[in-house]
Amino acid sequence: MVERVRAYVEQWNMIGQGDVVLAGVSGGADSVCLCLVLRELSKRMHFTLRVVHVEHGIRGEESLTDAAFVEQLCEGLSIPFALREVDVPAAAKTLHMSEEEAARKLRYEAFADEAKEAGCFCEGEGRVRVALAHHMEDNAETMLFSLVRGTGLDGLCGMAPVREDPDGCVYIRPLLAESRSAIEDFLAAWRQDYCQDSTNLELDYSRNRIRHKVLPELTAVNAQAVSHMNQTAERLRELREYLEGETDRAYEKALCRRTEMCQDDRADLQEQTKPVKKEVCLQIFVLKDIPSAIRQRVLHRAIAETAGARKDIAAVHIQAVENLMDVQSGKRIRLPYDVVAGREYDTLYLRRMYHADAVADNTWEASGGMMRETAVTEAELAGCMRQGDVRHIPLEGKTGFFTLRVFSYEGNPAEISSKMYTKWFDYDKIKDGFLIRNCKSGDYFIMDETGHRKKLERYFIDRKLPAAERKEALLLAQGSEVLWLVGGRMGRSAMVTADTRRIVEITYQGGSDNGL
Repeated sequence: MVERVRAYVEQWNMIGQGDVVLAGVSGGADSVCLCLVLRELSKRMHFTLRVVHVEHGIRGEESLTDAAFVEQLCEGLSIPFALREVDVPAAAKTLHMSEEEAARKLRYEAFADEAKEAGCFCEGEGRVRVALAHHMEDNAETMLFSLVRGTGLDGLCGMAPVREDPDGCVYIRPLLAESRSAIEDFLAAWRQDYCQDSTNLELDYSRNRIRHKVLPELTAVNAQAVSHMNQTAERLRELREYLEGETDRAYEKALCRRTEMCQDDRADLQEQTKPVKKEVCLQIFVLKDIPSAIRQRVLHRAIAETAGARKDIAAVHIQAVENLMDVQSGKRIRLPYDVVAGREYDTLYLRRMYHADAVADNTWEASGGMMRETAVTEAELAGCMRQGDVRHIPLEGKTGFFTLRVFSYEGNPAEISSKMYTKWFDYDKIKDGFLIRNCKSGDYFIMDETGHRKKLERYFIDRKLPAAERKEALLLAQGSEVLWLVGGRMGRSAMVTADTRRIVEITYQGGSDNGL
């Protein structure tokens, strides 16, 4: 295995002479194998090996035992050891994440911090690399997880052998071409013990269900299923590199303006202006000549560049921007991160507004067309609660989508979201499911604890909302009872109270803003 890993490391130029390699070692079989292999390679390839263990504060004594095991392992191998302690349960509550999400976030932050400190140990032109112990089965799980949640080409490419994050920290995966069985055989041959993480057996986590239920069934169909999936991921990565080159050329050809304003520039503007953080403008006639597969990647890049982020930019947003090429000049829509997309004559523009200005601007064009009802079922809500996932709910016949999260609530009213397009609901009052739809005759709000009702039609009249905008309004409803008029008020019956213990956070992104 050592020679196979060395060949893989050299193939991807993961490690060079004089580098410092910081290995993340949890104590499990995969990371212990990584530690041993890298120790052997450090002698042959002349790099410095260090180990960091992240103690998550989740599994009590078992977790502390793992940390002591890794420290003793490093002491026996004469490898410098660093322990990073984090509080995942506290972070999960503060950040409103599942513990699985929070653990990943804190773990990578710990690696990045340790990598910065390790920089002073580099020799000559050496670099710092963070080595992770992901292997072939992990990669297959990632591909399946992306596939079932909905993904494009990038999601099916699986894990990258080498990845650099936005802060410049570089992660390498030397074992990515090795199987779990090969890792276990290697440890058995070396007579090396390792720790067993009990949470890896819990089926409450999505990846564990894929690992223990889905992959064994696929392997029963074909014993080489995992190997074939990894080969496919590698071919798809090659295809992605080709498409990226084509996208680079198409993007530069379509680009007609790119501007960015700093905060100091904004201070010089008059108060009545609505300054733009970033603007990207593309020529529509050029976009229309680009093949669809490349055009969508160009639009994704334009949105991401304007937003300054790629997370939460979904296919529904790309399609919404693409649709603007076929509407009249002046149409515009809102996207995540306070990005506005619109058409001005023969130009498609994307602009990121300063947040206060974007929120204050209620002049958006309606997304057009009555939508079909979208049902969020009891089973979907229960699954969201168990897994801690963020669920994306696309809307048929409407630009935009909803996201759902479920998390525990400690009873602090100051935490309740007051955002116009993000609302908190009592999970136990809404857990039977609801519909996302347009308004219907007979819709009403529950106004107070006594059950007093107010017809939605009367609410519209009181707000002097034009008839055209009433037709476009979105709402969450159970039967004829309105739980939330999106962008406007909530009904009383599902609101958070002092007795609430679990929250459903519902956010609407994209589409029209009617100031309801």
